[in-house]
Amino acid sequence: MRAGNGRATFWTLTTLGALGGALGGLGVVSPERQLRLSGFENPTRRGPGDQTSAVLGSSSFAAIGEGGAYLVGAAKGWPGFPAYVMARRLLMAGGLAGLAATGRAPRAFLNAAAWEALGALAIGAASWLDRRPAERPA
Repeated sequence: MRAGNGRATFWTLTTLGALGGALGGLGVVSPERQLRLSGFENPTRRGPGDQTSAVLGSSSFAAIGEGGAYLVGAAKGWPGFPAYVMARRLLMAGGLAGLAATGRAPRAFLNAAAWEALGALAIGAASWLDRRPAERPA
């Protein structure tokens, strides 16, 4: 799956990894901006016991770690990595959509569910492109 073999999968994983890491970094550096980008309200006052910044910080660092894992997975060319990532992203998409649909999470979770599903679709499409036989000259 290195840049010469499996190019589409390599570049898709690399792009998603870089984006995930960058968005995680944004959440660490500017939590308010990350909340707005994610579609959440950002009230000027928070009540006692509000843990929004702690949860956002931990999920932002998780995104940085996940982005790094994508970059390493793409660089090392682990054969099962794209399938694992697609399955994980589809599980996340279903879970996030389910939380939003049942009212256990805000509707903004649907945006994250769509992001996960589109990422899985992009990786699947790239893997499919890489498995196609090479064009033979006429």
